[in-house]
Amino acid sequence: MLEPVDREGPIPLHMQIRERLLKAIQASHMPSHRRLPSERLLAEWFGVNRLTVRQAVQELIRQGYLYARPGKGTFVARARMHQPLQWLTSFTEDMAARGMKASSRLLSQEILPAPPDIAQRLNVAPGTEVVRLERLRLADEEPMALETAYLPHSRCPGLLSFDFSQLSLYEVLRKHYGLRLQRAEQTIQAVVLSPKEARWFGLPRGSPGFLLERITFLENDEVIEFVRSLYRGDRYQFQVQLIAPK
Repeated sequence: MLEPVDREGPIPLHMQIRERLLKAIQASHMPSHRRLPSERLLAEWFGVNRLTVRQAVQELIRQGYLYARPGKGTFVARARMHQPLQWLTSFTEDMAARGMKASSRLLSQEILPAPPDIAQRLNVAPGTEVVRLERLRLADEEPMALETAYLPHSRCPGLLSFDFSQLSLYEVLRKHYGLRLQRAEQTIQAVVLSPKEARWFGLPRGSPGFLLERITFLENDEVIEFVRSLYRGDRYQFQVQLIAPK
């Protein structure tokens, strides 16, 4: 049951409604893909006009907690996955830790001369042969990320003979090439998905996403990988632990 709004308090009504709906979603009182009551019913329950309800609902849609299906209504979105940032793990390992099955749709793979920007990130000379591997990453068959990885070909010859629609890249590097990944440097940027990117995820044009760029190092501080990963913003939130300085 949704709590009534406080008409005498300082918090605007639409914000109170948003928080009450969000609380119900997070407490699983409104399960994933459950249809939200109509604006008319919510307006009657809270004792406000439909415009106030619409303002609250639209904010939750923008934040990824709800999604609209034209002609059918507004529905509760699947819960976002918390992604901790302190561990160097593969997508396959991340999904396995959540009890989900990771898979990939191979979009393209090739060996090419390193463009200047990629060569700089891999710390090799421009034109050096690199492996480029582009995949759509899925969890329980749901598209989660678009990932493009670059690796120096000299460190992993024959890499493209492996079936990366099924295998983990990091596992292949460890088991078949004896490469021990030690650490990584990563940046995260909020972006708006292009129409093509949104289609890969089955999302509306203009949906939010996260662009991650990671440079991965071996034990001897040699760069082994540069990867760009585009995550859908409606299913992910990233978590980092902060410790106060002594």
